Amino acid sequence: MSEQHSKNYDSRLVTLDEQICALLQQRKEQSAHTPGFPSDDTISKWAKQYGFDDTFLAMFFQLIKSEKYYTSNVEPTGFRHYIPVLKTVEGGERLYTVSYVRQYDNASVVQLLIDWDEQQEPQLTIQQKLERKHFGLYIDASYECRSKGTGGSNGHESSTYVVTPPLPDDLSGLHFVFTEYEDAFEEKPTGWAITIQG
Repeated sequence: MSEQHSKNYDSRLVTLDEQICALLQQRKEQSAHTPGFPSDDTISKWAKQYGFDDTFLAMFFQLIKSEKYYTSNVEPTGFRHYIPVLKTVEGGERLYTVSYVRQYDNASVVQLLIDWDEQQEPQLTIQQKLERKHFGLYIDASYECRSKGTGGSNGHESSTYVVTPPLPDDLSGLHFVFTEYEDAFEEKPTGWAITIQG
């Protein structure tokens, strides 16, 4: 923020602005798993009720939704050790496995494996194969989880996630929630999710 903006700031707004920040944090914690977006009708209703323009409110909520894109992408450095997890959950004729957590000084790396019997799958067109669903990771509001990439072959897929700050070495009590999305931007959940306990 420029010095000019700071000079023109009305100090009487500090308490209100801090409350706005506190509410944004509360919203982030409550909706971190599936933030969503208010419906057009809801936005129109609030715009009339509070004297705002519909487009302004829609842009405001879009900005809130995109907050994660403003966080710095931490690259893991200072490898420490592996934590074997090897916990598997079966769902939808597929096996979902958290194989390990790789610990670094500044982050953790989580690997999700998905396995299935490709012979039992219907034949997919090339277009359908390209339209692969994306899984996002959520642990709790204390952690930022970023997808590092997905790869695989027939009957197998592997996804990697960078988690900051680093997870504790004792993973008991933690829940790894993998939510399926239509897109890599994690804006269109399919309604399918699996949870693997640490």
